[in-house]
Amino acid sequence: MKLAFLCALLPSFLLAACIGPGTPQPKSAEDYYLQGKAQFDAGDYMDAVTALEKAREIYESAEINMKAELLLADTHFASEDYPEAASAYESFLKQHPGHPETARVLNRLGRSYFNQILAIDRDQTATRNSIVTFESLQRLYPDDWRAKEAPEIIRYCRDHLAQHELYVGRFYLKTGEHRSAINRLNAIYESFPDFSGLDQVGFYLGQAYLENGHPALAVKTLEKLLHDYPGSEYYAKAEKLLRQDL
Repeated sequence: MKLAFLCALLPSFLLAACIGPGTPQPKSAEDYYLQGKAQFDAGDYMDAVTALEKAREIYESAEINMKAELLLADTHFASEDYPEAASAYESFLKQHPGHPETARVLNRLGRSYFNQILAIDRDQTATRNSIVTFESLQRLYPDDWRAKEAPEIIRYCRDHLAQHELYVGRFYLKTGEHRSAINRLNAIYESFPDFSGLDQVGFYLGQAYLENGHPALAVKTLEKLLHDYPGSEYYAKAEKLLRQDL
């Protein structure tokens, strides 16, 4: 009791003498960062996340905090926790604009969204976010090697979005909502002129026009399909529809 009272009165530089050689010293933010980095390198991602979050909580310096934030995002990405990775990369970009690793971060952010893309009958927010991110990478860092890979990823995402719109248009057609189907299918031509499935769009749009009481528009649409896509699997279907119903 007396020892504790005396230690409380001592200056901080003498306090270590009261603690004793067996008492562990509290870890610094850098200690936790280095621990997290070692765990990351070893593939121990769960423990790495814990250590890096502690490094951020302590906030010893802006530099250590920044390094911990970026490694934490990389850890989430490496562990395939893509929602957390996307959130962490987004936060890093907002807090550290112009960072030397921005191109890499944008690439990882885009891929985090890309790896969350759902089937065409589901919500496509991740698909749109991936497109926006890779377009930003192309615009801001056109000479970076990662930007060279962006066009192929963007094309895939745009095609996937167009397939989603086609799915919705066909759903409206099946449920008898012909005007909604026409609007949705026509929008594909405007928004996705490079869509690989425009022959399908033409067929279902022609069918929607026909069932909505617009035979002239149906003929025009189906004849365009026959002219533009002679090798399409929808060619015979379009011919049959023209013969039977028009």
